[in-house]
Amino acid sequence: MTEEVDAREQSSGLKNWVTEIIRNVLKDNEYGFEVYVVMKTEPKLRSFCLVEGRVEDRHNPEKNFKLKVQLSIAKTVIEKFLDTEKEYETAEYVADRQDKFYVIPQDDLYKPFDMINPLPANVEGYRANERENVRGILFRFEREERVVWAYQMLYENAIPNRKGNGFHIIPSDGDMFEELKKPLLLLAPRVDLLIVDHEIICDRIDFLQRYFEFQTYVNLTAAKVVDRIGSMDLVVSVDKAIEYIGRSKLSYARKMMRIKDSKVLEKNAADLFQKITTLPRWQGKFEFDSNSGKIVLNTFEQVENLIDLLDERFTRSDVTDEEYDSGAGAKKWVAPVI
Repeated sequence: MTEEVDAREQSSGLKNWVTEIIRNVLKDNEYGFEVYVVMKTEPKLRSFCLVEGRVEDRHNPEKNFKLKVQLSIAKTVIEKFLDTEKEYETAEYVADRQDKFYVIPQDDLYKPFDMINPLPANVEGYRANERENVRGILFRFEREERVVWAYQMLYENAIPNRKGNGFHIIPSDGDMFEELKKPLLLLAPRVDLLIVDHEIICDRIDFLQRYFEFQTYVNLTAAKVVDRIGSMDLVVSVDKAIEYIGRSKLSYARKMMRIKDSKVLEKNAADLFQKITTLPRWQGKFEFDSNSGKIVLNTFEQVENLIDLLDERFTRSDVTDEEYDSGAGAKKWVAPVI
């Protein structure tokens, strides 16, 4: 895993890393394909048996229902995640609210799809009478031990697709299923998110917040950043920072979360105090305790100034000696501070 992380960091970008995996897995139809149902209660995972038809019809999507679903979902993944100009960004920058795919790690703080990590050896089959307990569908594509999962939310108020371009299914033989025009369970040609190497890839943060408690991840990550600031011997108290990330709007915690991997957090307090007290950019931005000399955070504005400092939002060119604001992604020239 360490070698893969190093390779990803040295690659031409996050988008290339994600899309290369998807492209390699789906480069032709010779990959493993299975379907699972995500349940609301334990056990969270059920295998989903789709009718494949006779052996001689294995490669005919008109007669092989499982193949028909497979090709449709694979096509949807390619069109949405590969055939697009949208950029890919790490989870820390969700505060920017741009139209991007965000790559969100699943770890101890946030793992909504822990039911597939690892995939259980024996998964019980889904039964038709469990419809009210269904949360969504997971489509599993595997090639040479590389796995891509595509997730489709199954909404309780879903209605039949009048255009007939969804998949209508009904019990056929025991707990096997086949296509029907009047649906009991509707599989649409839609993918709400992907899971690649246990990382969630989604362009709808509101979707994650509504159904997968993404705000918990943001709040816990922001709290860890505040704890780290408190251990730097830089501020008298982090109480105002805790109050800042606890405000009603999630955007404040998102802004704090953005600096979780900042290299500035690795600097010692003495180096940062020198920057604060000597650079024009930070003059008058902070208050200092007369006894300890540490920063006193009395206002939310001061907390945001500290975030900007630790985020290294303002950078100075070694060539022109001019200052740039890189807080919005692309560098933007700002007027010098006198």
